[in-house]
Amino acid sequence: MKDADERRFQALTAWAQSNGANLHPSLEIYHDNVTKYSVRVKESVSDGLKPPFDAIACPLPTTISYANALIDGPIALSATEQPKSPAFPERFMNTLPPHVIGRFFFIQQYLKADNSYWQPYIATLPQPEHTDSWALPAFWPEENVDFLAGTNAYVAIVEIQANVKREFKQAINILREEDFPDWQDYNTQLLYNWAFCIFTSRSFRSSLVLSQPAQAQISQLLPPGCEMDDFSILQPLFDIPNHSMTSNYDWDVSSDPNCCQLICKDAYGAGDQVYNNYGLKTNSELLLAYGFILPRTEAVHNDYVHVRKRGQGGSSTSPASRPKDFLISLQPMSDPSSVVGKARQLSSNGPQLHTHPAFAHFEHALIYDLAFALSIDDEKRTIEQLMSNGQNKDDELPSSLDELLERIKQTLSAKLLYDYQELKHVGLAEDMEDLEDDELDQKQLLMVTYRRQCEKVLVAALRTIGVLGSPSENQAR
Repeated sequence: MKDADERRFQALTAWAQSNGANLHPSLEIYHDNVTKYSVRVKESVSDGLKPPFDAIACPLPTTISYANALIDGPIALSATEQPKSPAFPERFMNTLPPHVIGRFFFIQQYLKADNSYWQPYIATLPQPEHTDSWALPAFWPEENVDFLAGTNAYVAIVEIQANVKREFKQAINILREEDFPDWQDYNTQLLYNWAFCIFTSRSFRSSLVLSQPAQAQISQLLPPGCEMDDFSILQPLFDIPNHSMTSNYDWDVSSDPNCCQLICKDAYGAGDQVYNNYGLKTNSELLLAYGFILPRTEAVHNDYVHVRKRGQGGSSTSPASRPKDFLISLQPMSDPSSVVGKARQLSSNGPQLHTHPAFAHFEHALIYDLAFALSIDDEKRTIEQLMSNGQNKDDELPSSLDELLERIKQTLSAKLLYDYQELKHVGLAEDMEDLEDDELDQKQLLMVTYRRQCEKVLVAALRTIGVLGSPSENQAR
C-alpha cells in the first residue's frame, strides 16, 4: 500500500476505534492490484485465525444514513432524546425520498472536508474526481454499456440512469429555490452519481445490521410512514472486506446492541484475505451493484437471467422498492451449484407443477405465477389442492393439468425466444460474434462475458422445455 493510503487507513482505524469500532488485532487492511483494498490476516500470525472470531465491529455513531440527515450529525449511543435539527430545508426533507436525502447528506459531509465528523472515513473512499475507481456500470461510457444491449442488465441500467438524473434534478431545484447556503456546490450530477455508487456498492440494509434497540432509537427520529428499510446504511471499516458467496459469517447485532459485528466462521491462515458475504446475489445483481461477476466453478455457478414479474413497472433506486423478479438458471435449480436459485425454491413432498422436468431451470414461483394466470377455475382448484395437500413421491401430476402445463411451456417458450433473439441481434450483438477477447478493454470484456453467460442460460432453459434440441442434435441438422 502506498504511504499516503496507509496514513489514510490508519487515520480511519484510529477514528473508528475512538468511537467504539474494532478491527481484530490479527487483521490488517491491505491493497493488491486484483482485489484492491481489503482485509487479511497478518502474515506474522503464524497459526492464522480459528473460527469463530469477531473480525470487525461497527458502532452506531460511525454509521451514515438518512437518519443522520434528520439530526445533522451522528447517532448517539444512548437512547436519550437527540436534538432534531435537519441538515436541509424543511421542504427538502419533506418532499424527497429518504434514500435521496441520505445521498445528499453524504455529499454534504464530503464538501465539509476536514470539518466533517466522518472525514477520516470519506478520505479512504474513492474520490469523485477518480471516476474509474467508483463508477458502476450504469455510469460507464456508453460504448461499454452498449455491449449489454439485449440483456436484462441493460434494461436496469437505462432505468437507473433515468432515475438518478430525475432525483438529482428535483433535489437541486429545491435547494436552489429554498436558497440553501452554498447550494451551487451540490449542483453537479457527478457528485450525485458518486454518492449513488458509494451507497449502492458499500451500504447495508438497515434492518440487518442494526440491533432492535438501535432500530427503535432511530425509529423515533423517522417521520410518519418511513420504515427502516426505506434507506440503507454505510458502515465504516465494516464495508472493506470483499465478497465471497461461500464464506460463512454472521452479522451479530445482539451481543452488543450498539455495534454490528462481523463474525467469521471460517478458518483463515496467515496472509489470507478475510471475506464478508454480501448475500445470495446473482451475477446480474453483482454486476449492477458492484461492477463484477463471479466466474463459474464446479461448486458454484452464479449465472441467472432475471424475468420481471408481470405488470411490474420501472424500478426505483430505493433499497426497499426494487422490482420483484424471478430467476432462470444456467444449471437446473436442484443442482448443488445453483446456490442462489436453490435458496429461492419451494420444498415439496412429491410431484408438483414445479417438479415437472420441463421447468428444471425455472424458479418455482415463476411457474406458479404463470399457472394461476393461465389456468381456468377447475385447474386453479387442482393446483391449490396439490399445494396444500402435497403428494407421495411416486404419484404423478393429474392428467387434468396437461393442457395447463402446455400453456405454461408455450408462454415460457415465447418469452425466452424473444429474449434470445434480442440478445443475438440487438445493438452490437452481431458485431460481437467476430470479436476476440484481446480486442476488448477490461470493462468491455466483463460485459461480453456476462452477455455470453446470459445466452447460455436462455439456451439451457429452451432446451429443457423442448424448443431447442441438444447440441449434438443441432449439429446433426
